[in-house]
Amino acid sequence: MLSIENLHFQLSNQSQLVIDQLSLKQGESLLVVGDNASGKSVLAQILAGEISDFQGQVTLTERFTTLSFELEAHTLAVDRLNDRSDFMEEGVDHGRSALQVIVDEQPYLQTELDDIVALLAIETLLEKPFKILSTGETRKVLMARALMLKPQVMLLDEPYAGLDISSQAHLSKVLNTLVEQGMSIILFDFYHQSLPSTIDNLVYMQEGRIVLSGKREQVIASEKWQQLNEHHYSLPHHLPDCLQYDNLNKDTPLVAMKNVSVSFEQKPVFNHLNWQFEQGQHWRIIGPNGCGKSTLLAMISGDSPKAYGKDIHLFGVKRGSGESIWDIKRHYGVVSAQLHRDYRVPTTLIQVVLSGFYDSIGLYDSPTRYQVNIAREWLVLLGLEQQENTYFNQLSYGEQRLVLIARAVVKLPMILILDEPCQGLDNHNRDKVLALMDYIAANSKTHLIFVSHDIRDQLNCITHELEFVEQTVDGLESEAQAQCLGYTAKVTNK
Repeated sequence: MLSIENLHFQLSNQSQLVIDQLSLKQGESLLVVGDNASGKSVLAQILAGEISDFQGQVTLTERFTTLSFELEAHTLAVDRLNDRSDFMEEGVDHGRSALQVIVDEQPYLQTELDDIVALLAIETLLEKPFKILSTGETRKVLMARALMLKPQVMLLDEPYAGLDISSQAHLSKVLNTLVEQGMSIILFDFYHQSLPSTIDNLVYMQEGRIVLSGKREQVIASEKWQQLNEHHYSLPHHLPDCLQYDNLNKDTPLVAMKNVSVSFEQKPVFNHLNWQFEQGQHWRIIGPNGCGKSTLLAMISGDSPKAYGKDIHLFGVKRGSGESIWDIKRHYGVVSAQLHRDYRVPTTLIQVVLSGFYDSIGLYDSPTRYQVNIAREWLVLLGLEQQENTYFNQLSYGEQRLVLIARAVVKLPMILILDEPCQGLDNHNRDKVLALMDYIAANSKTHLIFVSHDIRDQLNCITHELEFVEQTVDGLESEAQAQCLGYTAKVTNK
């Protein structure tokens, strides 16, 4: 089914992807694991035919489909390219629905679609515009589209990214079912316990090479596996200096929202939200995919028009009182999947970090020597200093996420919004980033808002939690009816 012989591909000026031999028989599945920049995603792209200028022989004889960050970005780019908002009377082109993305203008049998929708439990997503879906919802829809093509092999690059905890468990159940039914799954990810139990072949990649391979239980019990997965990182003796902000009265909330409700296309997302974010607090926001977490963050950081006309005060000033978007953004540093998708300008790694001083995508101002020195300090802290002049789009997805974290923290903002910051990070970098965030909270005036579905992502600094819970009314006949009521928020002290 799969045969790789003498594969060579240049990953960067310093490293190559080299695989002498790798094969799978029909019906077999495989986990490909390793750290950021190990070559996993490049191997996935080669198998998918997206990279062809390699040396050696790669043969995949079965019909396959893919799921990856690149596919997500490409699918969203289609709607972006075809956006006709400027020519529509209501001024908003919502683009394709999730259902239209799933069927992709291909003929299909309704029974097959119904089976896949039920398997993935995405009935409530079908009529939603694809481009307003959360990261986790997007993943589910693209998984459905992949299954509609009736593949014999699925190439899955980090399929768990962005999924809430229940959805992660459900995906593992789905993948186990597909493997048991005879489908081959080749899954590229960082090793974690949620990976499907039915996939028992594993290879571990490091710096473009396979350094461990064999049966899963034997590999993870080996001494070399333990050595490869030891995590060492150091925290700074001091934090780089940050920008100075106008002083707030110590009793003025950073964010105050009263009775705020949000809907898309007349369908409620969350209702009657009352939230006060005081100075000295650090918040974790939790809730299932689609409950409005990212929408809430976009409203307070100036990235969503849904904030207009709402009772929202930011830093003591009512939203819509004449302040500009940039007046708001200068108080924030942001890491999110949306920002990652939007950062498409051709620019170097150091320029991406420096753009954090100006809250821009791309660098259009001349930074000071002082700013350049601070940006370089953050690159050293995150282990990226050797790639300062590498172009952003040449980095792996995980390395790009590290760069965007550096961009967010470079000015030690008043509020640091971390919306799934560890998405795409290997286990070592995940631990390092989380420890650094705790260090920032303890040693600066920066306040954190943290969103993550991954149970490994824990911050000791969190003082309060805002949880979105589904609103229900007694007497409703179905789960779908309950979901149309949206979510409400519950606040707790930690």
